[in-house]
Amino acid sequence: MITKDTPVEEILQKYDVLEYFLENGVSPFSCAGAFPQSLGKLLEIKKVKDPDAFINGLNKLIEEKSQ
Repeated sequence: MITKDTPVEEILQKYDVLEYFLENGVSPFSCAGAFPQSLGKLLEIKKVKDPDAFINGLNKLIEEKSQ
């Protein structure tokens, strides 16, 4: 289960979710590659209005893909 504390690099390595990030207007990359901090920090920097909804949607997508 993904939380605000999950590192973005870990999410991108374990799951095929790049499209979800981009569809929701959040690039998970920095100049040097995958964003090197937590998902919560990324969503804060990108000024996502409802970080909990973003994370819930991400977890739902991962669950659906695993079935």
